[in-house]
Amino acid sequence: MRIGELLVMNGLITEQQLGLALEEQRSSSSKLGEILVSNQVISERQLVEALEFQLGVPVVMMAEMPFDPAVVHLIPETIARKHQVLSVGRDGGRIRVAMQDPLDHEAVKQIQMVSGLQVLPMLATRAEITESIIRFYGTDESTEAWNELLKAAIASKASGIDLEASEHGLTVRFRIGESIHEHGRITKAKQQLLVERIKRLAGMPIDRSPLPQTGRYETIVDHTPLAVRASSLPTLYGESFYLAISDPYSPPLKLHELDFVERDLKELEQALQQTGGIVIVAGPPGSGKTAVSQAMIDHKRPAHRKIITLESPIAKVIPGITQVELKEESGLTVDRTLRAALRHKPDLVWIDGLTDAASVATALSAARFGPSIIGTMTAKHAFDSLGRLMAVVCDKELLASSLHCIVAQRLVRRVCKQCAQSVPASDEEMRQLEAAGLVNADSAKSSSKGTIGNFRSFIFTQMSGKPAVFRGSGCRACGETGYQGVVAIQEVLTIDDAIKERIASGKPIADIQKQAAQNGHKELLYNGLLKAREGLTTVEEALKVLK
Repeated sequence: MRIGELLVMNGLITEQQLGLALEEQRSSSSKLGEILVSNQVISERQLVEALEFQLGVPVVMMAEMPFDPAVVHLIPETIARKHQVLSVGRDGGRIRVAMQDPLDHEAVKQIQMVSGLQVLPMLATRAEITESIIRFYGTDESTEAWNELLKAAIASKASGIDLEASEHGLTVRFRIGESIHEHGRITKAKQQLLVERIKRLAGMPIDRSPLPQTGRYETIVDHTPLAVRASSLPTLYGESFYLAISDPYSPPLKLHELDFVERDLKELEQALQQTGGIVIVAGPPGSGKTAVSQAMIDHKRPAHRKIITLESPIAKVIPGITQVELKEESGLTVDRTLRAALRHKPDLVWIDGLTDAASVATALSAARFGPSIIGTMTAKHAFDSLGRLMAVVCDKELLASSLHCIVAQRLVRRVCKQCAQSVPASDEEMRQLEAAGLVNADSAKSSSKGTIGNFRSFIFTQMSGKPAVFRGSGCRACGETGYQGVVAIQEVLTIDDAIKERIASGKPIADIQKQAAQNGHKELLYNGLLKAREGLTTVEEALKVLK
């Protein structure tokens, strides 16, 4: 019996999930079980137990095995690490070997050659084998280095780690909001070890460095659960990585928890209540598009029984939702996967990355008469996103009829609550606030927040006659930066009838922008200045991010 049929028969996967995995397999060299595990459909333990039944190869529980170091070292470290195998016992002229793939004939041949013993394969999960190899062949320097980096990133409340390959090794930077902070450097001597460590953990092939890759894994660092999404990029000096880190068990935020002002939140909720159509979430990388999209999915979920997400890589495992990991290098493109997903009649589809004309056209056509669609795009602001859509979509009437709303978001650093001080606005801040109509206290909510900072600074600000703005003076809690955490600045562009008419007739973006302003639309800069006026961030920070 084939492994897919076996998993369906035992109720571990559905026919639909099997069909999606088989379609992905046709365009890749991966095995069906690997695809199902990679897409978080089944666990590694479930896969090896199914393979035990299919192949007649016994499963070994690595945590319960009494290991003999002399037997373990019958397999040299280089072979053990290369093939992810470990010797777990010896019976006379035979050696029992824990393997992910008992049909890996090359590994079996090499082990028999170096040990002089007949190999008896046993099944184990990748995670168990990896942990045991580190335990019995000595602590890999890269393990300690990587764990220290993760600890530092958690302490800094970073959302991502940037490892940039250079002539002298890897430059390490932490992404906090949309700001980048230099952390240190990994020497050239340790660079390759760390790269291989990350790729092995994330399930990325070690021997495919000339190609960009993505991967994902979950771990626990200092009792803190982490989901790590890895993306590699081959460069002149080796592979660079961006690693997004998050809590895999935290529930999705609700829309009302995402810093939207009341008007924008109301418009977004109205757009999400409509049947079909597409809502676009726009912003640069690291701007929180995934969090906004997941909050939208959670908001629509009670009314949508069947939800499919297309992600690269999967950001977070969401129970009850069919999640598909896109793999461009294997032919699993957005357009191809979206077409396959639509054949499964979903109520809602989330597309994490509308990047080309084909995928946009397919999404718009589907959204016009079929499921509701949420799609993310890389763009500076709402009108930049709309301009990109109009540039790639030939059928402007299709775009106008399918598009409900565009949400643009950026992340700025939040003023540290521990050291925040009320200060009079500078001349430049006055100029920006006056242009936005936010000079009067009634224009913002700052007057309702009470005194921020010490009483002396508050009185001095009141006596200056200028509007109050807020800055962090720097303290231990914020690392003397004056900022701690992030806050989102957003704009919500509702595609009403007047704007639909202009899109359908191919009017310039400037004309559409003018119409939106007449409708009362407020752009990102206004929202950033409003939140600076409220004491959540600073005018300087908002201008820096939006420059």
